[in-house]
Amino acid sequence: AADRLRAQLRTHQRTSEGGYLPKQVYPQQMWLDGLFMAQPFAAQYARTLATPAARDSAFDDVARQFLLVARHTRDPRTGLYYHAWDESRTQIWADSLTGVSPHFWGRAIGWYAMALVDVLDYLPATHHDRGAVIDELNKLARAVAGVQDPVTGLWYDILDLPNRAGNYHETSASSMFVYALAKGVRQGHLDNDMRSVAERG
Repeated sequence: AADRLRAQLRTHQRTSEGGYLPKQVYPQQMWLDGLFMAQPFAAQYARTLATPAARDSAFDDVARQFLLVARHTRDPRTGLYYHAWDESRTQIWADSLTGVSPHFWGRAIGWYAMALVDVLDYLPATHHDRGAVIDELNKLARAVAGVQDPVTGLWYDILDLPNRAGNYHETSASSMFVYALAKGVRQGHLDNDMRSVAERG
């Protein structure tokens, strides 16, 4: 079963830079939640089942997915990540200059955060991009901590619009952030001050 799933990833469509599409019906796009759908599995497969000859390139590809989506979706002002990016800039939701979607969707960022900490269980300590992946986790953690609701400890569905009508405390996203932050601290990838953020969550 694992070999069959890995074979599907080898033929799955990608962006021009090699980023996986979330589904084949969404051409030229990368979505944050798409990283959780494949990369923890791909990293575990590379560590446990890949042939030695295939292992290094598999880990390179896993790391590339995180760094590509971060380069295109991280907002330099807030440090938060837009849900999706369209390299063609033709989707109705895509910004005509950057290609990003309009909002910082908590659940999508939560999937990305969990994928980051789970992949680090398998990405070798000696891998040349491991430091960059850990740095991405730290950037995400700081940004997420900055939009945590100080009253409840939860996070909103749209992270940066707490006062917008219809926005609400999103328990799935909050749970994902707690998981990623707590595991990141426990594994030594995040500074210990993130533990209190996770505990409030």
